[in-house]
Amino acid sequence: MLALGGSDCEALRAAWLGQPVNSLTSLAYVAAGAYVLRRGGPAGPALALGAVGIGSVLYHGPMPPGAEVVHDGSIAVLVGALLAGAWRRRRSLPRPPVPALVALGAAVAVNLLSRTGAPLCRPGSLVQGHGAWHVLTAVAVGAWLVCWPSPGSARRVPAPIGTTAAASGDTGSGDAVAGADAGRDPGAG
Repeated sequence: MLALGGSDCEALRAAWLGQPVNSLTSLAYVAAGAYVLRRGGPAGPALALGAVGIGSVLYHGPMPPGAEVVHDGSIAVLVGALLAGAWRRRRSLPRPPVPALVALGAAVAVNLLSRTGAPLCRPGSLVQGHGAWHVLTAVAVGAWLVCWPSPGSARRVPAPIGTTAAASGDTGSGDAVAGADAGRDPGAG
């Protein structure tokens, strides 16, 4: 039986953060959840994404009793929140954007190649594949969630990063609609 984090390659240290790289990269989930909330994405999945970060910090960091339950439970809550949100938006749920799919594909490849016993596992390195998994999956889920429409509204097109919603024409009212008619003058024939 492996210790907490034992399959994630990073050496377990006798320190407050048992796996410092995996602990710190877990904060990417908290950042992604905050980003989704700030961009007007769905609150439930965004908060669950942040909870995954907290559970993962506990699991890879101080590893208190119950850390595995919090870690795994937060992931289950995120999956549940994603499924519930997808069900409510089933007719308007956007496909994940290409950057989200690329990040997810890279995360899976890195994770498979860098797990304990895998070819790229370097337990003492500051570059940890499982840490990259944390960052890449946080980016993938966050990038998808900011594209989710509010239930019952037209599909939202989020403002480009670094702009305000008003500057992009997205007033949050559903006026900025993706598709063939986006950006067309309604009076144009």
